Amino acid sequence: MRPIPASVGRIRCRSLLLLAACAALAPLPAQGLAVGHTSRTFVDPARNNRQVPTEIFYPAEVAGDDVPLADPGPAGFPVVAFGHGYLMAYDRYAYLWQALVPEGFIVALPRTEGNLFPSHAEFGRDLAFLLLALQEEAGDPGSIFYGGVAAAGAVAGHSMGGGASLLAARGDPAVAAVFNLAAAETNPSAIAAAGEVAAPALLFSGSHDCVTPPADHQIPMYQALAADCRALVSLTGGSHCQFAEQSTICELGEGGCTPPSISRGEQHALTLQLLLPWLRHTLKQAPGAWGEFQALLEGLGGITFLLDCAPAAMVFDPTSPGRPGATAPRLQAELWPNPAAGPVEIRFRLAGEERLTVDVWSVGGRRVRTLLDGRVAEGAQRLVWDGLDGQARRVPAGLYWVRVRTPRDSDARPLLKIR
Repeated sequence: MRPIPASVGRIRCRSLLLLAACAALAPLPAQGLAVGHTSRTFVDPARNNRQVPTEIFYPAEVAGDDVPLADPGPAGFPVVAFGHGYLMAYDRYAYLWQALVPEGFIVALPRTEGNLFPSHAEFGRDLAFLLLALQEEAGDPGSIFYGGVAAAGAVAGHSMGGGASLLAARGDPAVAAVFNLAAAETNPSAIAAAGEVAAPALLFSGSHDCVTPPADHQIPMYQALAADCRALVSLTGGSHCQFAEQSTICELGEGGCTPPSISRGEQHALTLQLLLPWLRHTLKQAPGAWGEFQALLEGLGGITFLLDCAPAAMVFDPTSPGRPGATAPRLQAELWPNPAAGPVEIRFRLAGEERLTVDVWSVGGRRVRTLLDGRVAEGAQRLVWDGLDGQARRVPAGLYWVRVRTPRDSDARPLLKIR
């Protein structure tokens, strides 16, 4: 397996420490919602009444088949339409819906294109169609989902289904987010389709995947994405098939691969740790979720990652200035001068002694340098950034973010460096 090449972008590597504890660290359901299930066959009149048999798992009042939907609140539950891998059954992804549904997501899994010669194009259309079909269900007083579906929805998938998720999102404004697991190149090309995907995207890969090697599949997809915010996470020691439950057919294709160096449970736990806050941010705009996702990227062992987010897509904290509806942070930083050709003074005031971190970030969401990480006394504070990164190299001109954070508050300010 070829590693993610350094030429693709800046990569942050983490040692594989205490990975056995990942299962215990995996995010627990925040809402404790029960998992309901129903089987439906939707009909798409735009494709000669194509039938799309689908298994749907949803937040419910009690667990069971065709049970009432839980109270969705005014926003409703976002839908995730998830596509299976080649010749793989929908139930190979139980760990995903068992984690997502209690968090307040509806997971719809089409059972189409499970034959030897699937149509990738039709599978992608099925995923996009399901978002619309469930929106229509939300308007039907006779449906389980009446009044309970959020406006924002995501398409996703594993392997073939992962490539199909990019075909589904291609130029479709109804798709609010895309994520996939070891996505495979498809026909038509998912790599080419990525160039027309504007929705935020999170791609996962495994370093031991020789079925869809990242260098030939997920990395070109990531590079081609037109999204304002995109991320690619490689799980060190992860395999192609361990993104699903055990599947003999899938694992036959891994006959010549280097065996994974992490267990299936560890691979699932790492995936969910990152996926859940990312979904809470992209589909629910949950306060603090983006900061949680970034902190996990920086702090988790056993991963490498690429992250590229435009300034408008970067939200360090719900109190960050400029975010619609945000409340003003108690902790407010001032940067002087700004724009700056030389050193920059960072000023702020603490109401009491606090543990404090001060970081400089690129507009792509990568930490350039940590200026301070420790306890700081009460009162007015002053810190100077000399314009150097963590390796004592002068940073190029451009836009940066300076974030000042305590355990209780955070503030992020844009800084323009000029020559």
